[in-house]
Amino acid sequence: MVFFNYIETLKEFYKNDVIIRNNGTILLGIDKIPKCHHMLFKPLTDEIITSFLVSEYKGKFPKEYIDFLRYSNGANLYTVKLKTEKFEFAHSMFVVFGLPRTKPFDRPSDMEEPFDLRVEDLGRNKKIPMTWLKCGTYIKNYDFKIQNDIFIDTETNNIYSCIKNQNKIIDTWDNLDSCFCDIFNSFLDSKPEYHI
Repeated sequence: MVFFNYIETLKEFYKNDVIIRNNGTILLGIDKIPKCHHMLFKPLTDEIITSFLVSEYKGKFPKEYIDFLRYSNGANLYTVKLKTEKFEFAHSMFVVFGLPRTKPFDRPSDMEEPFDLRVEDLGRNKKIPMTWLKCGTYIKNYDFKIQNDIFIDTETNNIYSCIKNQNKIIDTWDNLDSCFCDIFNSFLDSKPEYHI
């Protein structure tokens, strides 16, 4: 995937501003809020992918997504600080789901894990086809009020996005790589914080 080159460029850019956790999670661009600007998770083995995802999924599990999980078990990218009149909080503008390896209540705070694909895929509009696998989220045009879901059509491998909890298609791509590259590039001019 061309997208892997983008991530490798990020790693090189932040090579002197990185923390690698004991569980393999990589934090790039360390800060306070957010704790980092990009977060990548330890790749999954073929055995784990087969046991917990491929064999559990009703349809054909997408090969391109498997390739991504072998590279990084999800990602939180372009995490920024959002400021309101009363609060400051972190928000990732582009998230790829993965497979958490520890239970939430057993997890130390410094052992970050990806959003769970299995859980996130269940949270979808009822009219979204069951053959579409929800694999991530992103925002468009820095509109932090609207979250967009990314779906892989497991029959055609086409990629669609819909506003969260809706079924109207707002973007389409021929494959996951072009989707991830387009979304990633849409944030190249992003700032570290936004007032909302």
